[in-house]
Amino acid sequence: MRTLKIDDRVYFKSEILDKVSGVSHAFTSRLGGYSRGKIEGLNLGFRVGDSTDAVVKNYNQVSDDLGFKFENITAAKQIHSDDIRVVTEEEKGCGVARLDNTFEADGLITNCKNIPITVFYADCVPILLCESDAGVIAAIHSGWRGTVLQIVGKAVEMMCKEFGADPKKIKVAIGPSIGKCCFETGAEVAAQFNNSLVTEEENGKFKVDLWEANRQILLAEGVKPANIDILKLCTICHSDVLYSYRTHGENTGRMGAFIMLEDERRKL
Repeated sequence: MRTLKIDDRVYFKSEILDKVSGVSHAFTSRLGGYSRGKIEGLNLGFRVGDSTDAVVKNYNQVSDDLGFKFENITAAKQIHSDDIRVVTEEEKGCGVARLDNTFEADGLITNCKNIPITVFYADCVPILLCESDAGVIAAIHSGWRGTVLQIVGKAVEMMCKEFGADPKKIKVAIGPSIGKCCFETGAEVAAQFNNSLVTEEENGKFKVDLWEANRQILLAEGVKPANIDILKLCTICHSDVLYSYRTHGENTGRMGAFIMLEDERRKL
């Protein structure tokens, strides 16, 4: 993992994705930004009670920092599903600059250049994928429900079927999110995961490893182990730097996992 600091803002980057020519990416933190009041920081969520003007300013700040065009950033309304949307030039800007044109999905895939696609996170697992030879990228929001539905595996299948990607060439970054150290849940949720991913606690609760669960799904789709980068940054353990719904409750903003195909490689 590489940390990028720009003034009071902090971004996290995957060393694996950072080596891919023609692909730009970053995971944002909560630091910096224009949001004030109960949700302070670099909040990118329009539906968490924050000022729309502040959120737009935050997006413009991220755009300036990462070399994106604000009007091209594309996002969806996330619903904890396995729905994946292919983003074309027609969808460019939906969910951000074109806030009234928002569609529901938990995964975005595109082969269009200069369209940053993003998913939001504040404990759930953000996953970025790319296959540079095929010229296709994906951004996936995989909470425990999305992980059970194997949304990231379905993204790999779609990248291969619709865009000619080779799973052995797909590079993946599993971003900051709740780690097994802190993802405590009841038996009903734990029962939906393989026993190897679950540890029973003395209090009768269970801890589930969502990072490893998604890694295993990727491996089953043919992604090489060496091409999977888990940043191992727990949102709860690092809630001073990252938004965490379990930690901050109603005062939680949303961070963004961004990925974009670009015409020329810009090293940040």
